[in-house]
Amino acid sequence: NNSDVQRLLAVFAPGFTDWTDGEPSFYGTEACRALELRTTELFEKFRIELFVIIIDIVVKGEIAFDWGWHKVRSTDRQTGEVIDSKYRYFETWTKLDGSWKIKYIISNKELTPKMLPEEESTATAQAAAEKAAG
Repeated sequence: NNSDVQRLLAVFAPGFTDWTDGEPSFYGTEACRALELRTTELFEKFRIELFVIIIDIVVKGEIAFDWGWHKVRSTDRQTGEVIDSKYRYFETWTKLDGSWKIKYIISNKELTPKMLPEEESTATAQAAAEKAAG
């Protein structure tokens, strides 16, 4: 939230994989450089506020997974216009020299929910209940 590109980059492992929504996929050292260029440009144009909503974290030794939402408020530095966006994300983390670093990130823009037709929702709920009952 303070537009510090280097601080942001420090969270990522060397050679991470970046599958950010709306961006080309990048791997390895290219991922780090692409993120640096992209966020430098973003921070020049907008004041960014990031709100992380974590659904779950799973730790398995030196590897961890987490997923949830990133809510982003972008305020145009020239006009003051505010844009609110929400992305679903999934990350894998690895422990390097005692510090956790993001090794792999996938995100996609959250879309407006769409309900299934009522008969499908009922059938899905019924199947889940039957499975739980054994």
